Amino acid sequence: MSDINKIISRLFKSRWTANLAEASIEDQRRQLYKNLIDQTNGFWSGHTAYHILVDGGFIVDSKMLKNHDGTRKGKKLTMLGEMFKSEMESESK
Repeated sequence: MSDINKIISRLFKSRWTANLAEASIEDQRRQLYKNLIDQTNGFWSGHTAYHILVDGGFIVDSKMLKNHDGTRKGKKLTMLGEMFKSEMESESK
């Protein structure tokens, strides 16, 4: 198992309910990717999902900002977040 998958697995096992805590790493990665994309697009995620992203080092913890037109501005990815996002997008091609 890759180091990034070990991180993801530990985060889900220690924080999520049984449905994803005991799920396959592929299911955990898909959930993490969904939450990551939601956050970068300015959408809300649940408390647990958000803290997995922050504490796992995938996004920068900050207040949700607004663009000049009033729309929400998404969270900033860390280098690990960028790497994970790229991995997921290259696997889907």
